[in-house]
Amino acid sequence: MCLLGGDILYNSIIKSKGDMNSKFFLVQSCTDKGKIRDNNEDYHKYHVPNDKNLIENFGSLFIISDGVGGNSAGEVASAEAVNVLLQEYYFDTSAKKLQERLKGAFQRTAMHIYDLSTSNTSMNSMKCTLSALLIKQDKFFITHIGDSKIFLLRSNKMVQLTKDHSLVGKLVRLGLISPQEARNHPNRHVILKAMGDQPIMLPDFYSGRVMVNDMFCLITDGILEHLTVDELKTFLIKDGTEIGLKNIINESNKRGGYDNMTIMTVKVNGII
Repeated sequence: MCLLGGDILYNSIIKSKGDMNSKFFLVQSCTDKGKIRDNNEDYHKYHVPNDKNLIENFGSLFIISDGVGGNSAGEVASAEAVNVLLQEYYFDTSAKKLQERLKGAFQRTAMHIYDLSTSNTSMNSMKCTLSALLIKQDKFFITHIGDSKIFLLRSNKMVQLTKDHSLVGKLVRLGLISPQEARNHPNRHVILKAMGDQPIMLPDFYSGRVMVNDMFCLITDGILEHLTVDELKTFLIKDGTEIGLKNIINESNKRGGYDNMTIMTVKVNGII
């Protein structure tokens, strides 16, 4: 990690010469607290195993989380959720199908966040979103709770792979408001489902095929406070490098920077 340009933190991944995984993925990220918030409650991390057997058997895991605003210790919730999910997934010794392994790790993470939020007064009612992308060979698997988002950019078309667990997300799906109205809705920050709500959380689960040149994009909701999905797609097509991600954050800050913002992209350069 290196700190560049004020409060913007870059994490450019898998660029080292000789890394056996560099030919398969290029992962880059940028996070910023925005212009209004005092703290950055977003957190993101990934793991691409260097061991050939591990990556073939368990794949590579990319995770993003956003502490729920208005609740205590959001930055603790997001960091704990990401780190515990990584550990639970890769260190689970029980023999399970990949989907069940990921779902089980997610469930144990939910229990951990709930236990922390109910046993420590300084973390009372802490909550966070949690969205995880697992890529194994030519397949992807997603577990998801909250309103962080995972997109797939393929052949210049971008599709949201996750469903927002938010009030405005539900209103849009019911056809009661338009996506444009959702962006300015007074209750756009109301989350209907988040890690920490209950000890047992059932995440959404999605799966699909991976193709060479796919780009997965994981973001927290602050990115789309100021940009439309079409604008985000245009930025990524124009420049998918770390400088391009910086431009996305800078443009969002120019338009207000009302929330924390994190974006992580995963470019698939080859199928393992």
